[in-house]
Amino acid sequence: MKREKMSNEIQIDSETSQDLRKENRYRREELVFIEVLSSSAEQHDGLIVKCSTRDISATGLKVQSSYPLKVNSLLELLVEFKDDSSRFLLTGEVRWCDQIDDMPTYLCGFEIIEAEHSDIHSWRTQFP
Repeated sequence: MKREKMSNEIQIDSETSQDLRKENRYRREELVFIEVLSSSAEQHDGLIVKCSTRDISATGLKVQSSYPLKVNSLLELLVEFKDDSSRFLLTGEVRWCDQIDDMPTYLCGFEIIEAEHSDIHSWRTQFP
């Protein structure tokens, strides 16, 4: 079941989705910068990976990346909304990461977690 929400985004019925997110997801392509720390990749301390979202929710997001992200890593995310130039600094835990082609391209799922310095409360107000 699809219905319009959040201006022009399409809401995806959470009961039919493949993942276990508890919140409704919205298809949105937004820019994401991910800081890869030593705990997530050997010899890549401080690497910033430019990605894009595939869908977002109040508690998580799916990103497309050209770089593999280690499951269970805690990473800093900067999400930029194109339509109003909003920026959100978030902390997320990589819950899964799958290679989807030979380029290589990866789809990775993040659970957004509470962190003292994050914009999580502002982020959550974006969702009805």
